[in-house]
Amino acid sequence: MYYGNKPMQQPGQDTSYPAIIDTGSSQLSIPPDVFDKIRLEWSAALPNLDCTSDKTFCHVQDSCENVATKVKPVGFQMSDYVFEINPQQYLYKSNHNKCYFVIHKCRLPGKNKNLFLIGDAFLKHFYSVYDFDRDTVSLGINKHSEGKVTMYKPGNRPVEAVKTLMQKTSSKSLEDDDDDDFIQTAKK
Repeated sequence: MYYGNKPMQQPGQDTSYPAIIDTGSSQLSIPPDVFDKIRLEWSAALPNLDCTSDKTFCHVQDSCENVATKVKPVGFQMSDYVFEINPQQYLYKSNHNKCYFVIHKCRLPGKNKNLFLIGDAFLKHFYSVYDFDRDTVSLGINKHSEGKVTMYKPGNRPVEAVKTLMQKTSSKSLEDDDDDDFIQTAKK
């Protein structure tokens, strides 16, 4: 997992965890040790981050528009690609001027706590093909999500992703990169 350019897991040093693509979940659950690292990054950018009053979700007493300008995209590496979503895609606006983070610590019991549970906050941005004959899942960026998500080889984060990160959230005009790649990500 990445926070902007920064890996939250170091290859060869940190544990690699399995992922479950769950079309029935709306959030993104991540292993506890990975969550603790990203929570520290969020806390550095948002001193008023509250990850204790709600049992599951961190939140900030601020608008998501303001919060999105202070935090970075997150990327999930699956097989040979990183799939990155911008802050606007992992922040949820509540009715009480609170901004919730839909990425949270996996709370499943036992050995299941150490996995990534990839739900709709991620999946709605990617066209997915489940090939049961070949035991593969393939992902490609949906047309409606161009400019909101990025996919790239690890270590080759596109310049456009960095530009998108630096743009204000109110900006709606992003260049079309004509990248229609469709990537096979992993065996199930």
